[in-house]
Amino acid sequence: MSKEYPAEDKNHKFKIQDIKLECGIFVKVDWNSKTKCGGCGKEIFWAATKNEKIMPIELIGHCKWNTHFATCPDANKFRNN
Repeated sequence: MSKEYPAEDKNHKFKIQDIKLECGIFVKVDWNSKTKCGGCGKEIFWAATKNEKIMPIELIGHCKWNTHFATCPDANKFRNN
C-alpha cells in the first residue's frame, strides 16, 4: 500500500509517495521529479531509499515500477561506486 506525503515550501510543491518497486525495495518518490535519463533518454523519476540513497526509477508496466539501472544500457556511467 502506498502513502502520500504532501509537503510544500515557498519554491516547490512536493507530491511524495511511498511505493514498492518490483525488485522489492520501498522508496519515496517525488512525482514532480520527472525527467529523462541522461544516457538512454527514457522517462524516469527520482526516488529515495530508506537509507536516503537517490535512485532513478521507471514504469515497466501498468502501475509497476523498478529501478532504471536494471534496464538502462548506460547505467554503469551513472552508478556511484
